[in-house]
Amino acid sequence: MGIFSKSVSSELKVFLETEDLDDLVKAKARVQHLDENDIKKIRLVLEKWDKLQAVSNLLFHPSLIPEDIRFRYLLKGLEERENLYYLLASIVGLQGMEGEFSEEERGIIKEQLISILELTGGVLVARAAVTVRNFLSAGDASRMLKFLSHSEEVVRLNILSWLIGALEETDVETFASMLQNNEVPEDIQADAIEKFREHLRKKESGEPDFFTMPLYAYIPNLGEVLNKA
Repeated sequence: MGIFSKSVSSELKVFLETEDLDDLVKAKARVQHLDENDIKKIRLVLEKWDKLQAVSNLLFHPSLIPEDIRFRYLLKGLEERENLYYLLASIVGLQGMEGEFSEEERGIIKEQLISILELTGGVLVARAAVTVRNFLSAGDASRMLKFLSHSEEVVRLNILSWLIGALEETDVETFASMLQNNEVPEDIQADAIEKFREHLRKKESGEPDFFTMPLYAYIPNLGEVLNKA
């Protein structure tokens, strides 16, 4: 019978089968209620972990995953290295979910995201540099400085913008000293200090500073990834 049966709601069936990510957002909005059979199917899909589209769709929208297994499967996705689309879906799905986890769980997720930033490049690290921002605290600033030299520009910019926002209560001299003490390359130091100084100026004058907002990389559909394989 496959993973679907007549007892599964049509809304959930459509959601699990949707291939386009823009359409997936609309399909998710149509899932207004999950009954007992729907929840059983979601658990089964995740337990089997072999239906690429269905599993990925759930990881992209983890609010549909039962709360008691949500962290477990998002973490499994973050640890995935064979099917990297699961990894991407988990990274993206975690955006805005930081309030759903315990302090210990947030710490585990943060460490996984930081380790992903150490991968070579591409959309995985670009999106991890967005998601990790809400799992970091000002106390993580020193260890994040090394990513100002990352090979991906979008990673460098996202981490720098987070650093500037996280350290805005310090002064320019303290910020500059931190960069120097952590052996950040001089050209990167100069650019970072200039942007930090400009941020403080805008904050004092009440101007919005759009630089502190994250930059998002395009997320391919599963079909696009499979066609390139």
